[in-house]
Amino acid sequence: MLPQTRAILQAQWRTLINFYSHGNWGLLVFTVLLSVGWYGLAAAGAVASALIAADPRQLPRLLQFGPNVLLFTFVYWQLVPILLASTGIALDLKRLAVYPITRNQLFLIEVLLRFSTGIEMTLVIAGAAAGLFWNPAVPLWAPLALLPWIALNLFLSAGLRDLLTRLLARRRTRELAMLTFVLLAALPQLLLVTGVPDRFRAFLAPLATGSWPWQLTAQLALGHGSLFSLAGLLAWTGAAVWFGRWQFNRGFRFDSDAARATPAAASPSSAWLERFYRLPSLLFSDPLAALIEKEVRFLPRAPRFRLVFIMGFTFGLIIWLPLGGSNSSFSAHYLTIVSFYSLALLGEVCIWNAFGFDRAAIQFYYVAPVSFARVFLAKNIVALFFVLAEIGMITLASRFLPLAIDSAQVIETLAIALVLAIFLLSAGNLGSVLFPRPVDPAQWRAASPGRFQALMFLIYPAAFLPILLAYLARFAFDSQLAFYAVLAVGALFGALVYWIALDSAVRLAASRSEHIVSLLATRDGPVSS
Repeated sequence: MLPQTRAILQAQWRTLINFYSHGNWGLLVFTVLLSVGWYGLAAAGAVASALIAADPRQLPRLLQFGPNVLLFTFVYWQLVPILLASTGIALDLKRLAVYPITRNQLFLIEVLLRFSTGIEMTLVIAGAAAGLFWNPAVPLWAPLALLPWIALNLFLSAGLRDLLTRLLARRRTRELAMLTFVLLAALPQLLLVTGVPDRFRAFLAPLATGSWPWQLTAQLALGHGSLFSLAGLLAWTGAAVWFGRWQFNRGFRFDSDAARATPAAASPSSAWLERFYRLPSLLFSDPLAALIEKEVRFLPRAPRFRLVFIMGFTFGLIIWLPLGGSNSSFSAHYLTIVSFYSLALLGEVCIWNAFGFDRAAIQFYYVAPVSFARVFLAKNIVALFFVLAEIGMITLASRFLPLAIDSAQVIETLAIALVLAIFLLSAGNLGSVLFPRPVDPAQWRAASPGRFQALMFLIYPAAFLPILLAYLARFAFDSQLAFYAVLAVGALFGALVYWIALDSAVRLAASRSEHIVSLLATRDGPVSS
């Protein structure tokens, strides 16, 4: 192995260790133990594959189901790393172009790094190959057909990673790409409830026949292939090599910073959007109206917020669909459950860390002649607006699903969401000044501080207590009036808690001003720190 290649692979290994440990050796040990357990299961699968493949009596079944197994390894190797976002934990090889190493060597390193995203399937395939070598009914040369199959997956995975990197760098496609991956992860839930549609079955049927690479590989690996099968498999592998190298070269020429900085084209709907942005000035007076307008303009432009908001009425509906489609008591509260889930998602971007997106720009709130109470109030009004908008989108989207949702359930969900939001906003205002953290609006990972995440285990049960009491009142008195009466009392108590928490948050914002500004200014923001 070339010294440069060995150095780059060692750097990648250190990158993985630092990413999963975050400098915490206890977390690293836990991650290692978890990985040992996971890959131990993969090793057990490899042993099972070897035992099955070594049995001559299983040859007819291997001929029947072998292509399907290889198709599963193909889908797992290509899609699972994307869904788990593990393709992003890698070195940027383009930055190494200044060193004395050729582009061909960099491409080879990129392909070798794809082993890290398919270790499970590599173990299973290796176990199957070992079993086929011991199978007296299979020629000795036949298992060698699994080598081009592994190469095909490696080169294709490398090409897809470079393609995905460019998609996620473009302003117009990154949210759509991430949302597509999220919905793919929720697809099994949808099929579990609705069943596999006939059109989808018709689409998948050709994959089980024909000259697909998994078909050709299975035929060759079991000794039933021909020269046509070998030529076809080599052609597929060659196509994967070409695709991987093509995408790698395009990635080398691609300027991600320029793609992110490309301004969006003017939209024909900008006129009515401008009128929408100006609506706060009709309902409130300045400076509160100006602060609300600033938040309403900014949040929909933040990729992180857009993705979370869209996930609420897409992924949220699908992931909880088994509850809504069943005949249990959960089906009557399906809309409420999805709304709770969406509110938890929105909390991460506009409740628990309200100044995270402002970053160094929070200095403006301290020098402008505006009280911090108005700043909090503006952010809370906007958060409440998007909570109601989310519930409206969930209700609208649920009309396209086989669900029985009536107006009474919608009203109940809105009332419960408002009461819950009051308590969450109270805690969120305090958390925003006690545990501030700068957040890049273009990042995808959650940004709530770790210590505050631990406090959420206490905050959520406390916030749910008035809602639980309302349900108990309805059960005890068998009356909707009792339910809404207790909920109204909870709302009044929540309003009292909100104003007390708001006053405390304003005082903390003043006394901790230097600490808050220094923390939020540690990451680049809209103004210089």
